[in-house]
Amino acid sequence: MCNRNFTWAWHTVIMGTGGISALVHAFPYGSGSPAIKVVTLIIFSLNLLLFVLFTGAIIARYMMFPDTWLKMIRHPTQGPLMGAFPAGATTLINIALVAQQEWNFGDTGFLYTLWGCWWLNSIVSYLIAFGMLHVMMVEQKYTLDTMTASWLLPAISLIVASSTGGLLSTALKAQSMKFAILTALFSLTMVIIGLGLALMMITVYLARLVISGPPEKLLVLSAFVALGPFGQGGYSLLINGKNLSEMLPLYVSGTVPEVAAGGQMIFLFCLCGAYILWSMGICWIIISSNSIFSVLKKEGGIPFSLAYHGLIFPNAVFALLSVQLGNVLNSDVFRGFGAAWTVIVFILWLSIFARTILAVIDRSVFVVLDIAVPLLPLDINDSIKPAGTSYTIGIN
Repeated sequence: MCNRNFTWAWHTVIMGTGGISALVHAFPYGSGSPAIKVVTLIIFSLNLLLFVLFTGAIIARYMMFPDTWLKMIRHPTQGPLMGAFPAGATTLINIALVAQQEWNFGDTGFLYTLWGCWWLNSIVSYLIAFGMLHVMMVEQKYTLDTMTASWLLPAISLIVASSTGGLLSTALKAQSMKFAILTALFSLTMVIIGLGLALMMITVYLARLVISGPPEKLLVLSAFVALGPFGQGGYSLLINGKNLSEMLPLYVSGTVPEVAAGGQMIFLFCLCGAYILWSMGICWIIISSNSIFSVLKKEGGIPFSLAYHGLIFPNAVFALLSVQLGNVLNSDVFRGFGAAWTVIVFILWLSIFARTILAVIDRSVFVVLDIAVPLLPLDINDSIKPAGTSYTIGIN
Protein backbone atom coordinates (compact mmCIF):
# COMPACT_ATOMS: atom_id res chain seq x y z
CA MET A 1 0.00 0.00 0.00
CA CYS A 2 2.79 2.43 0.81
CA ASN A 3 4.33 3.92 -2.32
CA ARG A 4 5.19 7.25 -3.87
CA ASN A 5 1.65 7.61 -5.22
CA PHE A 6 -0.24 7.05 -1.95
CA THR A 7 -1.99 10.38 -1.50
CA TRP A 8 -4.17 12.22 1.01
CA ALA A 9 -7.16 11.29 -1.16
CA TRP A 10 -7.39 8.02 0.79
CA HIS A 11 -8.52 10.00 3.82
CA THR A 12 -11.74 10.84 1.99
CA VAL A 13 -12.57 7.18 2.69
CA ILE A 14 -12.17 7.97 6.41
CA MET A 15 -14.41 11.03 6.04
CA GLY A 16 -17.15 9.06 4.31
CA THR A 17 -17.03 6.07 6.65
CA GLY A 18 -16.99 8.37 9.68
CA GLY A 19 -19.97 10.25 8.31
CA ILE A 20 -21.85 6.97 7.93
CA SER A 21 -21.12 5.93 11.54
CA ALA A 22 -22.47 9.26 12.81
CA LEU A 23 -25.48 8.96 10.54
CA VAL A 24 -26.34 5.45 11.75
CA HIS A 25 -26.11 6.61 15.38
CA ALA A 26 -28.42 9.57 14.65
CA PHE A 27 -31.02 7.52 12.73
CA PRO A 28 -34.34 8.92 13.99
CA TYR A 29 -36.18 5.61 14.19
CA GLY A 30 -34.98 3.02 16.69
CA SER A 31 -32.44 5.42 18.17
CA GLY A 32 -30.56 3.87 21.08
CA SER A 33 -31.50 0.31 20.14
CA PRO A 34 -28.90 -2.47 20.40
CA ALA A 35 -28.89 -2.88 16.60
CA ILE A 36 -28.05 0.81 16.06
CA LYS A 37 -25.32 0.60 18.69
CA VAL A 38 -23.75 -2.54 17.19
CA VAL A 39 -23.73 -1.19 13.62
CA THR A 40 -22.30 2.14 14.79
CA LEU A 41 -19.48 0.43 16.69
CA ILE A 42 -18.67 -1.91 13.79
CA ILE A 43 -18.36 0.99 11.34
CA PHE A 44 -16.38 3.03 13.88
CA SER A 45 -13.94 0.16 14.47
CA LEU A 46 -13.49 -0.28 10.72
CA ASN A 47 -12.89 3.44 10.33
CA LEU A 48 -10.36 3.53 13.16
CA LEU A 49 -8.45 0.64 11.58
CA LEU A 50 -8.43 2.38 8.19
CA PHE A 51 -7.29 5.64 9.79
CA VAL A 52 -4.30 3.92 11.42
CA LEU A 53 -3.38 2.12 8.18
CA PHE A 54 -3.73 5.15 5.92
CA THR A 55 -1.95 7.52 8.30
CA GLY A 56 0.88 5.03 8.66
CA ALA A 57 1.14 4.73 4.88
CA ILE A 58 1.21 8.52 4.48
CA ILE A 59 3.96 8.88 7.11
CA ALA A 60 5.96 6.10 5.49
CA ARG A 61 5.57 7.76 2.10
CA TYR A 62 7.13 11.02 3.22
CA MET A 63 9.86 9.23 5.17
CA MET A 64 10.77 7.13 2.14
CA PHE A 65 10.31 9.90 -0.41
CA PRO A 66 10.89 13.21 1.44
CA ASP A 67 11.21 15.11 -1.83
CA THR A 68 7.48 14.61 -2.49
CA TRP A 69 6.38 16.72 0.51
CA LEU A 70 6.92 20.20 -0.92
CA LYS A 71 5.87 19.08 -4.38
CA MET A 72 2.62 17.75 -2.93
CA ILE A 73 1.88 20.97 -1.04
CA ARG A 74 2.46 23.04 -4.17
CA HIS A 75 0.45 20.71 -6.37
CA PRO A 76 -2.87 22.28 -7.48
CA THR A 77 -4.88 19.09 -6.91
CA GLN A 78 -3.06 17.10 -4.22
CA GLY A 79 -2.39 19.99 -1.85
CA PRO A 80 -6.02 20.77 -0.92
CA LEU A 81 -6.65 17.06 -0.27
CA MET A 82 -4.70 17.45 2.98
CA GLY A 83 -7.92 18.86 4.42
CA ALA A 84 -9.37 15.34 4.38
CA PHE A 85 -6.93 14.26 7.11
CA PRO A 86 -8.19 16.37 10.06
CA ALA A 87 -11.79 16.07 8.83
CA GLY A 88 -11.56 12.28 8.87
CA ALA A 89 -9.89 12.27 12.29
CA THR A 90 -12.68 14.45 13.67
CA THR A 91 -15.31 11.85 12.77
CA LEU A 92 -13.48 9.37 15.01
CA ILE A 93 -13.63 11.79 17.95
CA ASN A 94 -17.40 12.11 17.42
CA ILE A 95 -18.15 8.41 17.89
CA ALA A 96 -15.61 8.05 20.70
CA LEU A 97 -17.51 10.83 22.48
CA VAL A 98 -20.80 8.98 21.91
CA ALA A 99 -19.24 5.88 23.47
CA GLN A 100 -18.13 7.91 26.51
CA GLN A 101 -21.38 9.81 26.99
CA GLU A 102 -24.04 7.28 26.06
CA TRP A 103 -22.41 3.89 26.45
CA ASN A 104 -20.33 4.59 29.58
CA PHE A 105 -16.97 3.91 27.94
CA GLY A 106 -14.18 5.59 29.87
CA ASP A 107 -14.31 8.14 32.65
CA THR A 108 -13.88 11.91 32.90
CA GLY A 109 -10.20 11.51 32.01
CA PHE A 110 -11.20 9.96 28.68
CA LEU A 111 -13.51 12.92 28.01
CA TYR A 112 -10.68 15.38 28.60
CA THR A 113 -8.42 13.26 26.40
CA LEU A 114 -10.93 13.60 23.57
CA TRP A 115 -11.12 17.33 24.29
CA GLY A 116 -7.33 17.57 23.98
CA CYS A 117 -7.40 15.60 20.72
CA TRP A 118 -10.02 18.01 19.43
CA TRP A 119 -7.85 21.06 20.24
CA LEU A 120 -4.94 19.44 18.40
CA ASN A 121 -7.19 18.60 15.47
CA SER A 122 -8.52 22.17 15.39
CA ILE A 123 -4.99 23.60 15.27
CA VAL A 124 -4.10 21.27 12.39
CA SER A 125 -7.31 22.29 10.60
CA TYR A 126 -6.43 25.99 10.91
CA LEU A 127 -2.87 25.36 9.71
CA ILE A 128 -4.07 23.45 6.67
CA ALA A 129 -6.91 25.86 5.84
CA PHE A 130 -4.83 29.02 5.92
CA GLY A 131 -1.58 27.34 4.89
CA MET A 132 -3.15 25.97 1.72
CA LEU A 133 -4.84 29.30 1.06
CA HIS A 134 -1.42 30.95 1.24
CA VAL A 135 0.12 28.35 -1.08
CA MET A 136 -2.74 28.73 -3.57
CA MET A 137 -2.27 32.51 -3.62
CA VAL A 138 1.53 32.62 -3.67
CA GLU A 139 2.91 29.35 -5.03
CA GLN A 140 0.32 28.27 -7.60
CA LYS A 141 -1.21 29.72 -10.74
CA TYR A 142 -4.81 28.98 -11.71
CA THR A 143 -7.33 29.69 -14.39
CA LEU A 144 -11.07 29.50 -13.79
CA ASP A 145 -11.56 26.35 -15.87
CA THR A 146 -8.98 24.43 -13.79
CA MET A 147 -10.83 24.95 -10.51
CA THR A 148 -12.23 21.86 -8.82
CA ALA A 149 -14.38 21.42 -5.72
CA SER A 150 -11.34 19.94 -3.90
CA TRP A 151 -10.43 23.55 -3.09
CA LEU A 152 -13.13 23.32 -0.44
CA LEU A 153 -11.55 20.55 1.63
CA PRO A 154 -9.26 22.75 3.79
CA ALA A 155 -12.23 24.98 4.70
CA ILE A 156 -14.45 21.93 5.30
CA SER A 157 -11.97 20.66 7.91
CA LEU A 158 -12.73 23.76 10.01
CA ILE A 159 -16.47 23.23 9.73
CA VAL A 160 -16.23 19.55 10.68
CA ALA A 161 -14.07 20.35 13.71
CA SER A 162 -16.56 23.04 14.81
CA SER A 163 -19.43 20.54 15.02
CA THR A 164 -17.30 18.18 17.12
CA GLY A 165 -16.49 21.13 19.39
CA GLY A 166 -20.21 21.68 19.87
CA LEU A 167 -20.70 18.05 20.88
CA LEU A 168 -17.77 18.25 23.29
CA SER A 169 -19.16 21.48 24.74
CA THR A 170 -22.40 19.66 25.56
CA ALA A 171 -20.46 16.91 27.33
CA LEU A 172 -18.24 19.37 29.22
CA LYS A 173 -21.13 21.28 30.79
CA ALA A 174 -21.39 18.74 33.61
CA GLN A 175 -17.65 19.09 34.33
CA SER A 176 -16.82 22.75 33.78
CA MET A 177 -19.15 25.46 32.50
CA LYS A 178 -16.12 27.63 31.77
CA PHE A 179 -14.58 25.01 29.50
CA ALA A 180 -17.96 24.37 27.86
CA ILE A 181 -18.49 28.04 26.98
CA LEU A 182 -14.91 28.39 25.74
CA THR A 183 -15.34 25.35 23.50
CA ALA A 184 -18.72 26.50 22.13
CA LEU A 185 -17.48 30.01 21.33
CA PHE A 186 -14.30 28.70 19.70
CA SER A 187 -16.39 26.25 17.66
CA LEU A 188 -18.82 28.95 16.57
CA THR A 189 -15.87 31.05 15.38
CA MET A 190 -14.53 28.08 13.42
CA VAL A 191 -17.80 27.39 11.64
CA ILE A 192 -18.19 31.06 10.71
CA ILE A 193 -14.66 31.21 9.27
CA GLY A 194 -15.01 27.84 7.53
CA LEU A 195 -18.40 28.68 6.06
CA GLY A 196 -17.18 32.10 4.95
CA LEU A 197 -14.25 30.61 3.04
CA ALA A 198 -16.33 27.74 1.65
CA LEU A 199 -19.21 29.92 0.42
CA MET A 200 -16.80 32.25 -1.38
CA MET A 201 -15.15 29.29 -3.10
CA ILE A 202 -18.51 27.73 -3.99
CA THR A 203 -19.46 31.00 -5.68
CA VAL A 204 -16.29 30.81 -7.78
CA TYR A 205 -16.99 27.14 -8.55
CA LEU A 206 -20.51 27.97 -9.73
CA ALA A 207 -19.02 30.65 -12.00
CA ARG A 208 -16.61 28.00 -13.31
CA LEU A 209 -19.54 25.68 -14.13
CA VAL A 210 -21.45 28.44 -15.92
CA ILE A 211 -18.48 29.76 -17.90
CA SER A 212 -16.51 26.59 -18.63
CA GLY A 213 -19.06 23.82 -18.09
CA PRO A 214 -18.74 20.77 -15.82
CA PRO A 215 -15.29 19.24 -15.20
CA GLU A 216 -14.21 16.22 -17.18
CA LYS A 217 -15.57 12.84 -16.15
CA LEU A 218 -12.60 11.99 -13.90
CA LEU A 219 -13.30 15.05 -11.75
CA VAL A 220 -17.03 15.69 -12.10
CA LEU A 221 -17.97 13.59 -9.05
CA SER A 222 -16.19 16.17 -6.91
CA ALA A 223 -19.11 18.53 -7.61
CA PHE A 224 -20.89 16.96 -4.62
CA VAL A 225 -18.06 18.08 -2.31
CA ALA A 226 -19.72 21.52 -2.36
CA LEU A 227 -22.70 19.98 -0.55
CA GLY A 228 -20.48 19.27 2.48
CA PRO A 229 -20.22 22.83 3.87
CA PHE A 230 -24.01 23.25 3.68
CA GLY A 231 -24.79 20.03 5.56
CA GLN A 232 -21.96 20.13 8.09
CA GLY A 233 -22.18 23.89 8.54
CA GLY A 234 -25.90 23.78 9.30
CA TYR A 235 -25.42 20.90 11.74
CA SER A 236 -22.64 22.78 13.51
CA LEU A 237 -24.77 25.92 13.83
CA LEU A 238 -27.59 23.94 15.41
CA ILE A 239 -25.32 22.17 17.92
CA ASN A 240 -23.36 25.25 18.96
CA GLY A 241 -26.41 27.52 18.96
CA LYS A 242 -28.28 25.15 21.26
CA ASN A 243 -25.33 25.01 23.66
CA LEU A 244 -25.06 28.78 23.90
CA SER A 245 -28.81 29.13 24.40
CA GLU A 246 -28.48 26.96 27.51
CA MET A 247 -25.28 28.51 28.89
CA LEU A 248 -25.48 32.25 28.28
CA PRO A 249 -28.47 32.88 30.63
CA LEU A 250 -26.20 31.91 33.51
CA TYR A 251 -24.46 35.26 33.11
CA VAL A 252 -27.28 37.80 33.39
CA SER A 253 -26.20 41.40 33.85
CA GLY A 254 -28.70 43.31 31.76
CA THR A 255 -26.98 43.72 28.39
CA VAL A 256 -27.02 41.67 25.22
CA PRO A 257 -25.83 38.95 24.88
CA GLU A 258 -25.77 38.52 28.67
CA VAL A 259 -29.50 39.03 29.14
CA ALA A 260 -31.56 35.92 29.71
CA ALA A 261 -32.86 36.02 26.13
CA GLY A 262 -29.38 36.45 24.64
CA GLY A 263 -28.76 32.73 24.24
CA GLN A 264 -32.17 32.18 22.64
CA MET A 265 -31.49 35.02 20.21
CA ILE A 266 -28.23 33.38 19.14
CA PHE A 267 -29.95 30.00 18.82
CA LEU A 268 -32.71 31.47 16.63
CA PHE A 269 -30.06 33.05 14.41
CA CYS A 270 -28.26 29.70 14.14
CA LEU A 271 -31.54 27.90 13.40
CA CYS A 272 -32.36 30.32 10.59
CA GLY A 273 -28.83 29.92 9.25
CA ALA A 274 -29.10 26.13 9.37
CA TYR A 275 -32.39 26.17 7.47
CA ILE A 276 -30.90 28.47 4.81
CA LEU A 277 -27.93 26.12 4.44
CA TRP A 278 -30.29 23.11 4.20
CA SER A 279 -32.20 24.88 1.43
CA MET A 280 -28.97 25.69 -0.40
CA GLY A 281 -28.01 22.04 0.00
CA ILE A 282 -31.12 21.05 -1.97
CA CYS A 283 -30.06 23.58 -4.60
CA TRP A 284 -26.57 22.13 -4.82
CA ILE A 285 -27.81 18.55 -5.04
CA ILE A 286 -29.67 19.59 -8.19
CA ILE A 287 -26.65 21.43 -9.63
CA SER A 288 -24.24 18.56 -8.87
CA SER A 289 -26.60 15.91 -10.25
CA ASN A 290 -27.09 17.94 -13.39
CA SER A 291 -23.32 18.25 -13.85
CA ILE A 292 -22.80 14.51 -13.48
CA PHE A 293 -25.71 13.56 -15.77
CA SER A 294 -24.53 15.97 -18.47
CA VAL A 295 -21.04 14.43 -18.41
CA LEU A 296 -22.48 10.88 -18.44
CA LYS A 297 -24.64 11.79 -21.42
CA LYS A 298 -21.70 13.29 -23.27
CA GLU A 299 -18.84 10.94 -22.38
CA GLY A 300 -20.42 7.75 -21.08
CA GLY A 301 -19.52 6.00 -17.83
CA ILE A 302 -17.19 7.37 -15.17
CA PRO A 303 -14.23 5.07 -14.40
CA PHE A 304 -14.10 3.90 -10.81
CA SER A 305 -11.59 5.66 -8.55
CA LEU A 306 -11.37 7.07 -5.05
CA ALA A 307 -13.27 10.08 -6.36
CA TYR A 308 -16.45 8.04 -5.82
CA HIS A 309 -15.90 8.34 -2.05
CA GLY A 310 -16.38 12.07 -2.46
CA LEU A 311 -20.09 11.34 -2.87
CA ILE A 312 -20.51 9.84 0.60
CA PHE A 313 -19.47 12.41 3.20
CA PRO A 314 -21.33 15.42 1.72
CA ASN A 315 -24.57 13.45 1.40
CA ALA A 316 -24.10 11.91 4.86
CA VAL A 317 -23.78 15.28 6.60
CA PHE A 318 -26.72 16.65 4.61
CA ALA A 319 -28.83 13.75 5.91
CA LEU A 320 -27.47 14.47 9.41
CA LEU A 321 -28.56 18.10 9.13
CA SER A 322 -32.04 17.00 8.03
CA VAL A 323 -32.38 14.69 11.03
CA GLN A 324 -31.13 17.40 13.41
CA LEU A 325 -33.60 19.93 11.98
CA GLY A 326 -36.33 17.34 12.57
CA ASN A 327 -35.24 17.00 16.20
CA VAL A 328 -35.02 20.75 16.81
CA LEU A 329 -38.32 21.58 15.07
CA ASN A 330 -40.01 18.35 16.17
CA SER A 331 -40.87 17.83 12.51
CA ASP A 332 -41.77 14.41 11.13
CA VAL A 333 -41.18 15.79 7.62
CA PHE A 334 -37.53 16.54 8.27
CA ARG A 335 -37.07 13.30 10.23
CA GLY A 336 -38.64 11.26 7.43
CA PHE A 337 -36.58 13.03 4.78
CA GLY A 338 -33.41 12.55 6.83
CA ALA A 339 -34.17 8.86 7.39
CA ALA A 340 -34.82 8.27 3.67
CA TRP A 341 -31.63 10.10 2.71
CA THR A 342 -29.75 8.07 5.33
CA VAL A 343 -30.85 4.80 3.74
CA ILE A 344 -29.81 6.03 0.29
CA VAL A 345 -26.38 7.18 1.49
CA PHE A 346 -25.82 3.95 3.45
CA ILE A 347 -26.53 1.83 0.37
CA LEU A 348 -24.26 4.10 -1.68
CA TRP A 349 -21.47 3.68 0.89
CA LEU A 350 -21.83 -0.11 0.92
CA SER A 351 -21.63 -0.34 -2.87
CA ILE A 352 -18.66 2.03 -3.19
CA PHE A 353 -16.81 0.42 -0.28
CA ALA A 354 -17.30 -3.06 -1.78
CA ARG A 355 -16.10 -1.78 -5.15
CA THR A 356 -13.05 -0.24 -3.47
CA ILE A 357 -12.11 -3.56 -1.85
CA LEU A 358 -12.24 -5.27 -5.24
CA ALA A 359 -10.16 -2.47 -6.78
CA VAL A 360 -7.58 -2.82 -4.00
CA ILE A 361 -7.37 -6.58 -4.56
CA ASP A 362 -6.73 -6.21 -8.31
CA ARG A 363 -4.67 -3.03 -7.60
CA SER A 364 -6.55 -1.02 -10.22
CA VAL A 365 -7.29 1.68 -7.64
CA PHE A 366 -3.54 2.32 -7.29
CA VAL A 367 -3.12 3.27 -10.93
CA VAL A 368 -2.11 6.90 -11.31
CA LEU A 369 -4.41 8.49 -13.86
CA ASP A 370 -3.23 11.11 -16.33
CA ILE A 371 -5.22 14.32 -16.01
CA ALA A 372 -4.45 17.33 -18.16
CA VAL A 373 -3.43 20.30 -16.02
CA PRO A 374 -1.66 22.88 -18.21
CA LEU A 375 -0.12 24.70 -15.23
CA LEU A 376 3.25 24.54 -13.53
CA PRO A 377 5.44 21.41 -13.72
CA LEU A 378 4.48 20.21 -10.26
CA ASP A 379 4.08 16.52 -10.97
CA ILE A 380 5.20 14.47 -7.99
CA ASN A 381 6.32 11.52 -10.07
CA ASP A 382 8.12 13.04 -13.01
CA SER A 383 10.82 15.57 -13.67
CA ILE A 384 10.11 18.97 -15.22
CA LYS A 385 8.22 18.74 -18.48
CA PRO A 386 7.88 21.32 -21.26
CA ALA A 387 5.18 23.94 -20.84
CA GLY A 388 1.81 22.89 -22.16
CA THR A 389 2.28 19.17 -21.42
CA SER A 390 -0.23 17.17 -19.40
CA TYR A 391 0.82 16.37 -15.85
CA THR A 392 0.08 13.21 -13.94
CA ILE A 393 -1.94 13.72 -10.79
CA GLY A 394 -2.09 10.85 -8.34
CA ILE A 395 -5.74 10.99 -7.40
CA ASN A 396 -5.63 7.62 -5.76
